[in-house]
Amino acid sequence: MTRGPSAIDPGAFERLVAEHMALSPEFRWNVVELAHGWSRVRLEYDGAFVRAGGTVSGPTMFALADLTLYAAVLSVVGLVPLAVTSEMAIHFLRRPPPVAMIATAEILKAGSKLVHGDVRIYSEGDDAAVCHATGTYAVPGSKAQRGE
Repeated sequence: MTRGPSAIDPGAFERLVAEHMALSPEFRWNVVELAHGWSRVRLEYDGAFVRAGGTVSGPTMFALADLTLYAAVLSVVGLVPLAVTSEMAIHFLRRPPPVAMIATAEILKAGSKLVHGDVRIYSEGDDAAVCHATGTYAVPGSKAQRGE
């Protein structure tokens, strides 16, 4: 997809998540970049994310991947709070160290009802991906379903 202006601004997305998603207080994140079909989200490191062996847990990375894809989806379809994850596959590639994480999402195809995207997660300061995910969001079809 061409990276033009996003259909929503980062602040609107952050407010939507704060108002409608129950994330733990340890999950401190912010949108670094948002363009049409593209998002970059940074997650601060917290000791609560570490599992046995001193690595960042899979559920933490899954939540970051889903959140980053949600931002990319809304960058294309606009502020549609009822867009929901319909499918996500995640692949853990390398053991991430306990540091902040950066996730990027790119929309591969945006249809009228389904939006497909690709997510990569990196440990901050490292160019090698630690996680790769693909996912699909279902977007409500009618204006009433979209909350318009």
